[in-house]
Amino acid sequence: MRGTAIMTTARMPFPRDPRDHNNDNDPDTPQDTRGDSPADTRPDTGTDAGGEVVAFPTGRRTDTPQDTRPDNRPDARVDTIPDTTRDTRPDTQPDTDTDDAEGPVAVPELVEPERLTWSWAVGWRHKARRLWVYRRRYAWNTFIVLGAWSARTVGWWFRGAYRSVRDFTGFIDDRQALAVANQAAGGLDGRADVDAWLRARAERHRELHDRRKVVRSRLALPLVLLVAVWVAARWFDQVEVVRALTAPALLVGWVAVGCWLVYYGRTVTAPFWPSFREPSPFPAVTNDSVTTALLATGIGQLKELAKNGRSPVDVIYRDDAAGGKVAETIPVPGVTTEMLTAKAVVIAGAMKRPPAMVHLSQAPTGVPGHVEILFLDIDPGRTKPRRFAYLGKPVCVGKPCTIGYDARNKPVRWALPGSNGITTGTPGSGKTAYLLQLACLAALDAEGAQLWLADFKGMGDYDELERVAHFYAADPDTTDTARRLRDALLATKKEVARRRVTLTRLKREGSALLDNNAAALTDRLARDRRYSMPWVLFIIDEVHEALADPIYGKEITELLRDLMKIGRACGLHVEIASQRTDADSIPTAISTLPILRVAFHQNGQPGNDAILGTGAYKRGIDATAFRRGAEGSAADDRGSCWFIGSEGGQPVRVRTTFVLPDVKRLITTAHDRRTKAGTLTGAAVGLIEQPEQAPAHSALDDVRTVFVHDEIALHGDVIYRRVATRHPGRWKSQAALMAALKAEAPGWKSPTVDVSQVRPADAPNDAGIERTRKGIRLAHLQDAITERDQRNG
Repeated sequence: MRGTAIMTTARMPFPRDPRDHNNDNDPDTPQDTRGDSPADTRPDTGTDAGGEVVAFPTGRRTDTPQDTRPDNRPDARVDTIPDTTRDTRPDTQPDTDTDDAEGPVAVPELVEPERLTWSWAVGWRHKARRLWVYRRRYAWNTFIVLGAWSARTVGWWFRGAYRSVRDFTGFIDDRQALAVANQAAGGLDGRADVDAWLRARAERHRELHDRRKVVRSRLALPLVLLVAVWVAARWFDQVEVVRALTAPALLVGWVAVGCWLVYYGRTVTAPFWPSFREPSPFPAVTNDSVTTALLATGIGQLKELAKNGRSPVDVIYRDDAAGGKVAETIPVPGVTTEMLTAKAVVIAGAMKRPPAMVHLSQAPTGVPGHVEILFLDIDPGRTKPRRFAYLGKPVCVGKPCTIGYDARNKPVRWALPGSNGITTGTPGSGKTAYLLQLACLAALDAEGAQLWLADFKGMGDYDELERVAHFYAADPDTTDTARRLRDALLATKKEVARRRVTLTRLKREGSALLDNNAAALTDRLARDRRYSMPWVLFIIDEVHEALADPIYGKEITELLRDLMKIGRACGLHVEIASQRTDADSIPTAISTLPILRVAFHQNGQPGNDAILGTGAYKRGIDATAFRRGAEGSAADDRGSCWFIGSEGGQPVRVRTTFVLPDVKRLITTAHDRRTKAGTLTGAAVGLIEQPEQAPAHSALDDVRTVFVHDEIALHGDVIYRRVATRHPGRWKSQAALMAALKAEAPGWKSPTVDVSQVRPADAPNDAGIERTRKGIRLAHLQDAITERDQRNG
């Protein structure tokens, strides 16, 4: 039984039913404690796909039957690890939302990039990458293996020729019948039976006569035909023609005979084709090596288990989707998962690998001490990170979005709804690139999200995002940025209060836009333009500068604490980032509130435990071990982090996707989507100092005030000039003003229409001349204002 702590058994999968297209759909047996899921890549005791998997009780020779050995050889050692590709199909079922939304609210389907990948391609993609990384070792190993195999085939050829002659003569002489005759004469008990011997000899003589007749008849006819053809060719002087026609056939025949002799002389108990060795420069992952590494941890219970002749390793199998081999330990009384994960560096040293290539995690059974140890083939610090997961794909931040991949090559998702986040890391560890990735996700969701951003570095890292952000502050003067952040937080607090009133009213009405009639924002409600409540991602980089500001720091601290407490249900996600994690830089009243916690490279244990939890460093969750691409080393772990994705969740080591080369392309796409959807607001349309969801100086009101006397229509350039005269610097351009009009009045599809009139005296040009240009009619403007007032109550 796999769950026992003192005994393990060999497990061999039964032949797979060809109709079974799933990874593991058989009912679990009493011995199979794992649940069946699309991501179940471990061998069960019943039918399982993915090749041969053997459990090895110890690293010594045992009396295992021949048909249960890993390579079907009688002399095979039980610690030989079968190099089989595991069938690790990713989850290919898309998320579905069966709830119906009110009105024409269309929630876009979230397309995960890994769901578009064929299951077999995951393993082969790793094999191709491994082939390239270790190409020189592959070439050398191939040369050595093929050379040795060629030498063996030559020996097999000679042995095949000898065996063929021996077996042919043995067939003619019927040596088997002679042995039977001798046995009948009393070869076993020593008592001679002459009559039986004579009868057996007579039977053998008759069999020899028949066999020799058959051999002569089958050899004589082909020889007669060959001689006849040769004589005819000489008689008619056609020897060269016959030779030209038969030469290819003779060549093929000789090659076939040679191949047959090689195959006939092969070693039956050994595989015929050559076995290529692992190209990795690191020691092989075997039962003995992993057991030795576990004993190096110094855990007494494991040593006692080894003294009793048992190995703490349950099974070792290859997982090409993860990119390495996985060793599972058996649960041992007194050994917990934390005890093993805390010794990850010791295990990596015993296996002669960098710590980044060894990952320990709790097995899905949840049994303490049942640990999966992944030994990667390739050092992740020597490979390039994956690119942004949503290039050319729709984004829905109302559902979890992929932000990176864990050590098992599985996607790790970040969730905006109902959470806040804190990100820390030393300079250059990948923190800014991670925040840019989150910002791009919010920007690409044109119909369901808004981006608010404050950068206290003021180095222009986020300048591209100003085109799509509702609020953007990145002044080199941190005091000015702090002032604008304070104003934005105040406006956000007012917006949260408005949303709470709306959500309470919808709950009272029993709206279908809510889930389980809970007063919390849903993705359907966020995309309903009637309520104007999109998801809000508020990023504050280098937040310690804002909290330490001598003028606005105290007020910002209070506002942040309140918003992080009450804003989650209203669709507000605050993501704070800092290089420093001590209580003097970020008060514990703020740093303890976020659920999503991300730790890039840290300088020491205090910073590591402050973000990942008390005792994380001792449990082996060590963000100080990330390599920074030191001079003389090709290994670089920048972009790797420890990620806690849920309340009470376990930290996961993640390699985040790389977005920097694609930021301009993504923001251009986001700007086009938002322009088409009419969701460019705030800073994106030039409103700098009024970051509120419902600004005091709205575009509708600004345009209404420029209609004077009995004017019923105005050209667009005249409207913009009058607004710019009344409110200098509020709107960047005429296009920005028109986009803001469309955003405030979603039902007003075309604010501008053709207007023919005599241009007024304050027109930028052609004053007093009748022209037909795009403009706004007062009646349409009044209807839009009425609709807005009714929507806002």
